[in-house]
Order: sequence, then structure tokens, then C-alpha cells
Amino acid sequence: MKIFTSFLFIITFLVSCGDQDQSNETFSSDQGLSQEHKKEFKKDLIEVTEDIYVGVGYGLANSIMIETENSLVIVDTLGSVERAEELYQDFRDISEKPIAAIVYTHNHLDHLGGATVFYNENETEIYAQENIIYNLDNIATTIRPIIFQRSARQFGIPLPEEEIVHQGIGGFLEINDQETLGLVRPTILFDESLTIEIDNLKFVLVHVPGETDDHLYVWIPEKQAVMVGDNFYRSFANLYAIRGTKFRNPMEWVDSLDKIRLLNAEHLVPSHSRPISGKENVEKALTDYRDGIQFVHDQTIRYANKGLTPDEIVQKVKLPKHLAVSPYLQPFYGSISSYVRSTFSGYIGWFSGNISDLHPLTVEERAKKLEVIAQRQTKISDEAKNALDNGEYQWALELADMLIALDENNTQAKNIKAAAADQLAKFQLASNDYYFYKTVAGELRNEIDVNPSTPNRVTSEQLQATPMKAIMKSLPVNLNADKSVEITKKYEFRFIDSEEVYTIHIRKGVAQLSKIPDSSAEVKVITDQQTLKEVFAGLKNVAAISLLLANNTIEVEGGKLEFLKFLGLFTD
Repeated sequence: MKIFTSFLFIITFLVSCGDQDQSNETFSSDQGLSQEHKKEFKKDLIEVTEDIYVGVGYGLANSIMIETENSLVIVDTLGSVERAEELYQDFRDISEKPIAAIVYTHNHLDHLGGATVFYNENETEIYAQENIIYNLDNIATTIRPIIFQRSARQFGIPLPEEEIVHQGIGGFLEINDQETLGLVRPTILFDESLTIEIDNLKFVLVHVPGETDDHLYVWIPEKQAVMVGDNFYRSFANLYAIRGTKFRNPMEWVDSLDKIRLLNAEHLVPSHSRPISGKENVEKALTDYRDGIQFVHDQTIRYANKGLTPDEIVQKVKLPKHLAVSPYLQPFYGSISSYVRSTFSGYIGWFSGNISDLHPLTVEERAKKLEVIAQRQTKISDEAKNALDNGEYQWALELADMLIALDENNTQAKNIKAAAADQLAKFQLASNDYYFYKTVAGELRNEIDVNPSTPNRVTSEQLQATPMKAIMKSLPVNLNADKSVEITKKYEFRFIDSEEVYTIHIRKGVAQLSKIPDSSAEVKVITDQQTLKEVFAGLKNVAAISLLLANNTIEVEGGKLEFLKFLGLFTD
């Protein structure tokens, strides 16, 4: 079929190549920033439980006050002196006890900027995780100009007040030229954990990287209360902030949430949004949160391993219904599509894998060429051939991509792209670029197959040298979400030649891996490590696995068929 293309069609195509949730559809009046969510940040001084109070809505973040027998402990201090002074007075209406300690949950200024208000009273100790020092200095010096500019855009700082609805995780950002920054550097740092006692009340501080690598939680066992900073709030976890951040490893965040879940807390007090009380409510919130993060992570890596580009993966990764409707996973503070892209980049880097992206045209060059096409009103296929004939090889690549996007079986377009890649290879001084162009050209002509779904098979000898932990860790990113979305079941794996135990909890599209035995597992598998490695690595076909089950090389409590069904969840 011949494709006739006008300038309007090209522009429409380029727009449609963006994220689906930002498409060129007509928006209804109920879309956009949620007015209902704004109520989450209504100014309020909440008594979480006896002796624990949290100020919500005084700034972008919360500040928490814990009253001991003779003293006060402050967790996070808001973002400015002016906002902290207002909350300080409200705290003083509750207690006049001296402040014995301040804890910073992490390095973000909306949690630290009011510190002088609480510190100057007694010059008290300030506790934080040791990575905070590098992060504070890096933001304040090395990347300060660009972070300031992009933060102004992300939070709408220059906009008039009437245009600020909410900030996703708070009502407003108080860090601006009208407010005073009262930061005090921490005085006591720790690495993994620190326990302190103030008036016989124990505070356990634990390093839990998540939104930042210097994050900590504060656990007060006697109160069954945990303060989690920004590792949980009433919005999908901000796996990437468009103002610019270091890679926020999703699985580190998930692991940290699992540590918090093990506390079985009665009270969950975040540093943004309102606290949650009741063990079941806390467990539900944390489980939804960690499952949402892991789902995006695992499915992004699963599709990346199939060779898809970030643009393609964005169209694939959609939360399953039970997570999409969770009140804790609404994308009020960032989009799922940006989290897919940051996960891809965090593991694989900026290059999408499409050779057209390796050395793209400049925006100006592309704009001029599109203008020429619009004036000519010619077909994309003709323009692609002309570009190839005229030695405009990069433009030929990009036009061929458009044709392939419209018809993935367009042989003519693939041949144009292959020929252009061969020509571009000749100009490459870098060997990596040269071979990438040449190999993809061969793939486009069906002369070469490097399909990631059919890699070189590992050998039994190679598997012997691979730790069981590494094999098990690879399973979650291979889970077929569509097949497992209705399944909730636990599988325990034990070995006759090792004391290691693994539990995999398939929970509606997510596979949670744990090294903790679980007596409630519905299916228990007992075998030797090498046998299970070979099964998971695909060295055993269905007939061979059936034989292993029949002769009890693989013993299964809960039904041998259940083990086969389990394996099926990790196939397409």
C-alpha cells in the first residue's frame, strides 16, 4: 500500500510516538491536577498516637514531634524558617519540654530548611545517615544552577499562587525568595543503623535507600510507630524527578519497604501526606506500594530483555487493575512512563538500542527537512529513498523508522535503513558504533539473528559456578504479568545440598523473592541446586522435567502439576 504523507501527517506521527498517557486526545474537564487530592494537605496538627504528633500542610513536607518523659524529638523540620516557626508555636501549645534531638530522614531541603528554629534552642544533636553530606554538598555546589532552574519548573515556583493546585506530595513548596533557609548540618552520622535512648524511650534509626540513597526510618518499638520519610506517601513513588536526580534504584526501594513491612507497625507516619494507623491498613498500604514499584521495574526489564526500546516499553507497562485503583499508587507526583524510562536508563543507559538514536540529527536539521517535505507534499517512502541516494544517511534512518512504525513488515523500509546503516558505519572511528551499525544492518536483511529471546545456551558447567541466589534473583523480571495477574500463591524452595531457602510469593503480577522460610507456602519444592538451576535455565524440556518429578529428583508438596504451572508463569 502506498503511503501519501503531508506535513500534517508527519507532525501527527511524531506526536503519537510520545507516551500514550500524554496523547493528543481531547481532555475532559475532570482530568488534570486533582482537587480532591488537595484535601490531603489541609493544614492539621495530628495526634498519631499518644506522644506522637505530625504537622501536615504547614509546608511541602511534614514535621513530626515525639514527646518523651522529659524531652522532645523532632523528625524533619519543614523547608523554611518561617513555616517552621508557625509549627514550632503549635508544637509548643502541646509541650514546653526542651528539644533533645533532631532527625533528618534524608537530604531534601523541604525537610531540613526549618532546622534552626528547633536547633537554636539548645544546639541539640542532629542525626542523619552518612550519605547526606555528599548529597547536600553536591546539590549546593556542583549542579546547583541546573537543579535550581529545573526545580523552578517542576514546582511551578514562578507561577502566580492561584495557578498552584497542589504539589502532588504537599500543598505548596515554601522554598523560594520570600522564605529563609535555616539549614543546620547534621552532627551525628551513621552507616547502617543506630539506636538511641532518650528518657528510656528507644529510637531505632535504620538506613533504607529509596527516594534517596541517604534515607532512614525511625522506629519507636514502644509506640509501634515508624517514620518513613519519603519512602512512602500518598502518591506513586517518585522513581524519577523531572527536575533531575541520580538513579533511584527501584529494587533498593522495594527492599527497604519490605524491611519496614517486617516491623508490623501500628502507625505509619510519612513525611508527606497524612499518617496511617491500624496494622492491616499499614500492611495494605506498604504492600500496594512495594508491588507497584516492583511491577514497573520487573516489566520494564522484562521488555528490555526482549529488545524493546523505551518508547515501546512505555506502551506496554500498565499497572494491573488492583494496583491502578490503589489510593496509594495514583500518579500525583510523576508519571509511570517517566519511571519506565528512568529504570531502563538506570540499567542500560541513555541509548535506546535503535541505531537511529545513536547519532541523531539536530532539532534544527530535522525541522528544516520536515519543512521541505511539507512543501513538496511527497511520500515518506520517496523521501527515504532520496535521502539514501543523496548520502543523507541519518535522515534516511529516521524516515525509514517512520515507515517501519506504520508497517513493521515493510521490507523496502528495512532495506533502506540497512543500506543507510552500512554507509554510516564507514564514517565511524569508534569500533563500538561501527559494529553496532553493521550488525543491525544484517539483522534488518535477516542475515543475522541476535534476538535476545534466543541467547547462547548456558552449559551445566557454567550453572555450577553460578550462585543459586543469582538464579533466583532473575526470576521476578521474567514473570509474565498477564498470566499471573489473578494468582496469589507462595512457593518455597529447599535444597538437599544446601541450607538455603527461598520463598517466591506470586501476588497478582508480581513475584516477591525472599530468603525467609514461610510455613504458609502452598507449594514446597525440594531438590538439589544444580537440578533446579538447569530447569530454570531451560536446559530441561517438559519431558525431562516430568521425569524428574516422577522419580522424585524434584519433590513437590502441594501438587507436582503446581510446579509445572509455576514454571509456565515465566514463559510467553
